[in-house]
Amino acid sequence: MFEAHILKKRERFTVDVRLCCPAGELLVLTGPSGSGKTTVIRTLAGLERPDAGYIRYRERYWFSTEERILLKPRQRRVGYVFQEHTLFPHLTVAKNIAYGCRDPRRVDELLSMLHIRHLARSRPHEISGGERQRAALAQALATDPQVLLLDEPFSALDGGTRALLRAELKRLQNRLRLPVIMVTHDADEARQLGDRHIHLCRGAATEPATRENALPLLPAASSLPV
Repeated sequence: MFEAHILKKRERFTVDVRLCCPAGELLVLTGPSGSGKTTVIRTLAGLERPDAGYIRYRERYWFSTEERILLKPRQRRVGYVFQEHTLFPHLTVAKNIAYGCRDPRRVDELLSMLHIRHLARSRPHEISGGERQRAALAQALATDPQVLLLDEPFSALDGGTRALLRAELKRLQNRLRLPVIMVTHDADEARQLGDRHIHLCRGAATEPATRENALPLLPAASSLPV
């Protein structure tokens, strides 16, 4: 189980979010621009420091104001896929994946898993946007993460490519059995992929603006499992 309570003061509001995501499930964060979604996911990764709260994977705290714990990003075993890929432009796809790989033997496995073995010797500028995002996902998984974080990874892609990668992500989710937390603006994407849903407005969980076909909100903070 991956759990967190994030408190982070922004200029116009305070982000105050509780979340939990069991292994094998995907939690979707939705909401308008500037609602605090990226703040939440960046604090989980250790790229921003919360003002208070906790972040815990199983029994290990990554951050806790009460316990005075703050692990650095590299200590958290997080795979992070951004909206724009973070591949090194001068390296081939295979070398990008190998860069953060704990076990070099996994490079071939990940190339096969993401269906990009034929691109192993290509550089990022030589492949399509969808292929780059597959490579970026393989790069994130190469670190053998305990939690996978996705910050609008498909938003810059065309509709057909997005649909293919959504299906690919669902397949990987079932295979890898990791807690996955994903930020998206796309309601269809949230409905298709999410097992759990938090809709944010000004840093707080609210009812989605459109209730039709909306995923249920997480239980109130007091009823979240510990």
